[in-house]
Amino acid sequence: MTAQLQPIDLVAPGFLGLNLQQSGSLLSPQYATKAENAVIDVASRLAARDGYTQDTTTDITGTPAVKTLFEYLTADGTSETIVAWDGGIGNDILDPEGNDISGSLTDTDGRWWMQNFNDKVIAFQDGQKPAVYTGTGNFATVVESSGTAPTSHNGVGLAAFGRVWGLDSDAQTIKYSALLDETDWGGASAGSIDMANIWTNGTDEVTAIQAFNGSLVVFGKRHIVFWNDSQGSALGLDPNFIAVVDIITGTGTLTQWSIQPVGQTDMLYLSRFGVQNISRVIQERSNPVGNLTKYVRDDLTAQLAQEDLTKVVSTYSPENGFYLLTFVDQGVTWVLDVRRRYIDDDREVVSIVTTWDLAPTSWLTKVNGTLHLGGTWGVGSYGGSDDNGVAFRFTYNSPWLDLGEQVANRLKMLKRLGSILFVRNNTDIVYKWSVDFNDQFRTITRSVDADAGAEWGTGEWSIAEWSGGLTLRIIKIPSRETGQYYRVAIEADVTGQFALQQIELFTKIGRIA
Repeated sequence: MTAQLQPIDLVAPGFLGLNLQQSGSLLSPQYATKAENAVIDVASRLAARDGYTQDTTTDITGTPAVKTLFEYLTADGTSETIVAWDGGIGNDILDPEGNDISGSLTDTDGRWWMQNFNDKVIAFQDGQKPAVYTGTGNFATVVESSGTAPTSHNGVGLAAFGRVWGLDSDAQTIKYSALLDETDWGGASAGSIDMANIWTNGTDEVTAIQAFNGSLVVFGKRHIVFWNDSQGSALGLDPNFIAVVDIITGTGTLTQWSIQPVGQTDMLYLSRFGVQNISRVIQERSNPVGNLTKYVRDDLTAQLAQEDLTKVVSTYSPENGFYLLTFVDQGVTWVLDVRRRYIDDDREVVSIVTTWDLAPTSWLTKVNGTLHLGGTWGVGSYGGSDDNGVAFRFTYNSPWLDLGEQVANRLKMLKRLGSILFVRNNTDIVYKWSVDFNDQFRTITRSVDADAGAEWGTGEWSIAEWSGGLTLRIIKIPSRETGQYYRVAIEADVTGQFALQQIELFTKIGRIA
């Protein structure tokens, strides 16, 4: 009697994101070993990211990369987008160079660490004193009314608690201005902190200064130092009464450009171990190396070792629910899903991680939710169906699969491969499969056409979910392969919405392997 085909379903494949640490082992289909240009969508499916559209209409001369994007929030409730590149600073994303406000600043390097302060913008850059922009005229270097402003090391600085805080050139001394006065660095309410006397685990250097939960937080590469005051003030912290209230050793941040607040109670940052969150580090101080990127740690840190830290950029988008960390030299953005952290079998909290080959030189999430990105083409906005008119490649690779406990030790004769996909536009979909740890894939391509209407009736599926051209595609292709362990992959050049709902392998079950 001929054996019947037995379907083996992989429901929501890859929805736990990448697991590169164990990619050579048998894993659950919930993981992926490649998830490029992918996100986890609102239905918890592995889906293609959005593209971007170009906003800049007049190119900057020589098309230099946009290195800084910043939202200046004014006292009257309006905002202004600041754009900086090697050779200039502008306040218009359509024509940055035509609206240059760099004035007499030394603007050879376009990488500025900017902060909102007292209805002004304070800008820090390595080797320079802070610069100020008031909303009219140009940026100008601070002219001290007393004392000496810090000459920044790596552009490290902060505007918080009514003062400007800047790291001096020795990478140890943090100077702070008088209250609400960025020109007063020598008055009675100005002062400094010598971090060289604070480190507890050998010599370190200050890599970032942040405000978190009413505390001043100073990051080194291997320390996180929390400062607070016992008096309290209307502005949250009075430096005349500050004292160290906690020090965490063994972790710190490599660059302030990786730090992103997540709500009011957490903050993400890049350490030498990967991406960590400060709330978890505080909670589990005995394990300061635990990190959200546990399952991609070796690949991420290997790229980090090759990356110029002065080119690392990041952002957090509450609307999209992800933290983006871009290694510009490596041409990759690591994407952490902030909404769906989970506890793994080791009882550790980890993030779902995917990657993009979209690697801009700057990011900005505005207060209104708009996500901007910068590159040699100027400034763009995330949210298009393609990358400024060019399709991008969505790629999913499963891990090696035993296809379930009941058939794990048997040979499986693959006869047909099926998938349920959501596809909006004309798309060529590439299906791949291989067996028994063979790196060579077999490949077949199927094309689908755009459908302007809903695939399913509105009585069974809601209009909001299925209508408007988003089409459910059930695709089955013939395939031939025999083996004990299988790996499958799906690729597509995306010019619209694309999501992976389910994969199905139709097999005949053979003898014990």
